[in-house]
Amino acid sequence: MNMKYVVVLVIAIAAIAAMAEAAEYTVGDDMGWMVPPTPDYYATWVSKYYFVENDTLVFNFKQGMHDITVLTKEDFDSCNMANPLFQSPEPGEIMVMASDTFYFTCSFGQHCANGQKFAIYFASAPIPPSPSPCPSESATADQAKQSRKFKFVSMGN
Repeated sequence: MNMKYVVVLVIAIAAIAAMAEAAEYTVGDDMGWMVPPTPDYYATWVSKYYFVENDTLVFNFKQGMHDITVLTKEDFDSCNMANPLFQSPEPGEIMVMASDTFYFTCSFGQHCANGQKFAIYFASAPIPPSPSPCPSESATADQAKQSRKFKFVSMGN
């Protein structure tokens, strides 16, 4: 095999592996998860990054001062906390395991209305070529993917 093709192949494999590796993002960067100084703070934070499946969001905050709440788009838009899809009073990490848009906020007082919220889209992760699974494994994997879109890990005190 020509050495030039070997080098190109190695670079391509390394690029695919790098793209498939999940990233970790601290929500709000150094500020963390709190009522922001401006209502568009978290939307601006989200716009700085490109999120894909299996990436993790780290929510840093003092327990008892904030929470992590996931809402539907309609409830997010109106800051309606009556029917959260997920809620945790503890700081933690959320690994998103599906391509979708998620709506995060804090349910405390007027925190949502004051800008402590963001909508975030996770794109499909690039999938390196692999052998096709048998049909029963594929159906099971599809069902599991539909039943859980994210995983929460508490950083509890």
